[in-house]
Amino acid sequence: MKEKFLSVLLAFVVVLTPIAAHAQEIENLEGQVIPLEKNAKAPFTGILLDTVAASKIAIDKKYSLLESGLKLDFELKKQAAEYQLRLDTLQVTHDTFKLKSDSIINIRDEEILRLQELVKENPNDYTHWWFAGGLAAGILVSIGIFFAAVEVAK
Repeated sequence: MKEKFLSVLLAFVVVLTPIAAHAQEIENLEGQVIPLEKNAKAPFTGILLDTVAASKIAIDKKYSLLESGLKLDFELKKQAAEYQLRLDTLQVTHDTFKLKSDSIINIRDEEILRLQELVKENPNDYTHWWFAGGLAAGILVSIGIFFAAVEVAK
């Protein structure tokens, strides 16, 4: 029980105790550039740069925007090339399918014309057979009726 009470008490003490942070404040956000001669005392604490390092920083700052613009332009052109490749691939696929379907349609139309010519050469005209069959059926029916009438008369 003591341990629980002690742990709760310590938790409250930690939460309620203010914590002070000590940090050095920046006096001038713009920075200071003061030329120094050799063996001269610096008027402030900081980083001392020679003219080569300072000019490198200035040049890097100047050309970093140009470099990022070139990188962006490169990425945009790379992306455009990839999409153009995809578009060209799809166009070739479309043209191939169109050519294939046109070929199939032409083959189908030629087959239809060939079959129509075959039908014209060998017409399925069986009217003479229908006439002969009808004539024979009529004769047979007449003979059948005659015999039926004779049988009924007897």
